[in-house]
Parts: sequence; structure tokens; C-alpha cells
Amino acid sequence: MSKILFPFLFVAILLILIPTSNALAQSETPKVEIGAHYTLLRLKSRSPLNNPIFQIVDPDYVATDHGFGGRLTFNLTDHIGLEGELNYFPEERANFSEPLYINSRRLQGLFGVKAGVRGDKMGLFGKVRPGFMHFGKGTADPRIQTFAPVPLSASSTEFALDVGGVLEFYPSRHTSLRFDVGDTIIRYGRGDVSGRPSFNTHNLQLSVGVGFRF
Repeated sequence: MSKILFPFLFVAILLILIPTSNALAQSETPKVEIGAHYTLLRLKSRSPLNNPIFQIVDPDYVATDHGFGGRLTFNLTDHIGLEGELNYFPEERANFSEPLYINSRRLQGLFGVKAGVRGDKMGLFGKVRPGFMHFGKGTADPRIQTFAPVPLSASSTEFALDVGGVLEFYPSRHTSLRFDVGDTIIRYGRGDVSGRPSFNTHNLQLSVGVGFRF
């Protein structure tokens, strides 16, 4: 439970610190930021409910996905920004949403808010960004035998929520270095007619990138 609550406590502490951040006197913050980054996502296959479908594949399987992406941020104030981010993971993996399928790639979209304190040379923020995790079309795994025929390929899109922290450095007024750490929570399944239960997984995600501020 403490692992789940920590990111939310981190964001709450930052929001409390915002009124005292005048001590970090700074020039006016650029309103628009465009960035590119490398990202690493540790995807877990095992659900808290011990979903038997996933145990057929591997009960403790973890995939380390390496990807790249881009980000657009609009700073409402020195302390609060709205941002959207897209990440692409080109490695072919098992489809964690449809575990009978392999050779799937991922596309991630996150859209939300970051809030914190900012100075001339650095900033520290919390972030809450809902979005989606799309598992690209994969092919049926011939190693798994089923009682009924399955489609030759399948894809799916699941709800995702990124909660964590951001550390930024500003070498100049128009450039930035950004480091992200977060818990990407993915909601699998919708309790559909196939009998697949809904459950969440918590997945560590790290990113490092550069940005241009206007």
C-alpha cells in the first residue's frame, strides 16, 4: 500500500511548497516546451488477482521495454503545466493484454498536469497523467493450445495512469534537461464476456530527455 500512496504524497507535498517558492526568484518562465526523450518501461505480467490466463505464459514475467518519444508542455504559471506525451516501444514482445499473442509493439499516450517549484536553474515537480497503453497487433502464439480457435492476430488498448516526479535543469533560458520517474499503472481487462477479470499492474517507468522552451 505504501508504494501506491507514495507518488500521491509526493505530489501533495509539492503543492504545499508552491506558495513558499518565491524564494527561488526567477525570470519569467517560457510558456511552451517541446521535448524528445528516451524511456524505459518495466512491464509486469502478473496481476494481484493471480490471473490464471497470465500464469499460462509465465507467472512472473517482466519485460524491459526501451522506447523513445516526444512531449509538448504548456506552462500555465511558473508552477503548473499541462502536457501531453507519446512514446513508442519498437521491440516485439508478448501482448500483455491478450496473452495468447506475441510479436506485439507498444504505443503509449499520456496527458495531464505537472505541478511544483521552479527556479532559474532547476525545477522539481510532481505529475499525474492519465492516458492509454496500446498493444499493437500481435500474432497467435503457436506454443499455446486452446480449446477453441482464436483470431490469427489481435491488438488492444488499455487505460494507463502515470504518477511520479520530474526533475528539470535549465542550462539556458531556451533549453532544458528532464528526468522522469513514475509508476505507470495499467488497467487490464474490462470484465468482458470472455471471462477475463479486470486488474491493475504497477510498472516502473524512467525517462531522460532534452527540451526547447519558447
